[in-house]
Order: sequence, then C-alpha cells, then structure tokens
Amino acid sequence: MTLVLAIVVSACTTDSATALSCARLRMVALNSFAITHGDYELNSGAATAGTACEDGALPIELGPRSAMTDAPRWSGEIRWGNAGEVLAPETLPWRLTSILGAASGATSASDGLDDQGPLLEAIPANTPVQVFVLLAEPLREKEVRALWPTPRSVLVAPDQPLIWDAPILCNYRGFDTCEFTAHPEPLTTQFRKWVSLLQENDEHLLGQFHLELKSLRTYARDGLIYGFTARNLPGPIRRLTRDSRIRTVYVVDADLPRL
Repeated sequence: MTLVLAIVVSACTTDSATALSCARLRMVALNSFAITHGDYELNSGAATAGTACEDGALPIELGPRSAMTDAPRWSGEIRWGNAGEVLAPETLPWRLTSILGAASGATSASDGLDDQGPLLEAIPANTPVQVFVLLAEPLREKEVRALWPTPRSVLVAPDQPLIWDAPILCNYRGFDTCEFTAHPEPLTTQFRKWVSLLQENDEHLLGQFHLELKSLRTYARDGLIYGFTARNLPGPIRRLTRDSRIRTVYVVDADLPRL
C-alpha cells in the first residue's frame, strides 16, 4: 500500500510539474519569442500550434510578416533545454528585421531604407503591399486606430523592436486575449495584461530573449505605440504617407501577381 501510494504521489507531482512548466513556457517563453521576433508572425490558428504542450515542448508555426497571402511557413517548437534554458527556432534577418531595428533606434538605418516614396509609387495599384508605419510621435492605440483602423501589429517600445500582435485563438498566449476585443485599445491592453502576469522569478527566462521585467513594466504602463504594420493596396497607403502624424512608411514587400 505504501509503495502504491508513493507511486501515485510521484505521478501526480510529475504531472503537476509538467503542467506548470507548460504554463510558464507558454506565458513567458512563447510571448517573449513573439514580441522579440516581430519580423515574423506566429500562426496561432494552425492545428499544430493550438494548446498542446507535451514533454516540455510547445509546437508553433511561423512565417515572415509579409504581404503575400501564401507566404512560406514552417513548423517548429519552443521547449525547455536540459539545463532549464529555452530552445526556440532560429530565424534569419530580412528586410522587415532591418526596418524594425531602424524604426526603434536599436540599429542604424540600413541601406535601401532611405527613400521609400519611389518604391511605394512603383507598386501597381492592384497589388497588396505590406508596410511598417513609423509615427512622428508615439500615440495611444485609440489615436492610432483613428488614423488606421486595423493595425496588424504594433511597436510598443521606444528603443527596442518589440512587437505585439493579436492571436487568432483566444488562449494561445496563455491568457484570454479575446476579452479585450471590444476595448478601444485591445493590443496595448493585451500587452499590459501579459506583463502583469509576469513574475520576478521570470527574470532569468526573460533575459534569454534580452528582455527586462522593469523595462516591460514601463512600456506597459505607458501604453504608447511607436509604429505599426499595415497591409493594403498602394492607394490607401500613399494617402497615409501624407498625414503629419506619420514620420516614415517603410515598404516591406508586395504580393506581386504570379506569371
């Protein structure tokens, strides 16, 4: 009887530890990966990237944040390493990586990012274009939505390329993001909620993504947006460039027709 009880207790303890590990992997690591890799987007609606987390591994599907409706995507996972570190997919830098670095001031302006006007003018009128919009001054989200009603993702830090976007599945980020959909500032409210759920003992895990809890709390408290991504036809985007609240509209790519 004692042996059986010991086995049951051990099994319950292991299951509880796994559940806790999966919860923190999703809450801290998944969100940290997403917010520091804004040049890519997680497909939170993918069947392989639902709510499953087994053996300390969380499956994800990701691809470039592109104008293309059929942009390439691939599967990967975020998981615990043997030493308790987080192992996440490696991503290669591309044009949006440079844009976000320059827009946030984290890196110096890169070649090809100086004169966006001619590039935007050259895109055919019926061709969807993906852009990153850098604001002249940071705005509240309701002000951003008055300027552009459907920002796909937002830059939430003044000196780091930290991007928050809304997942498709309500609980993909480890908390219910859908409860904020009717809020006038849903994206920044989601970001603030995530930061409020972080704990002091998450510092080491955050550090693996070059994040600091103190800085995140400041960004969340300020609730400001410094830029946003948008996808539309060139006409509406060109009109956006003439607004005095816009500093620069960076062209990421266009969904050119296939021959």
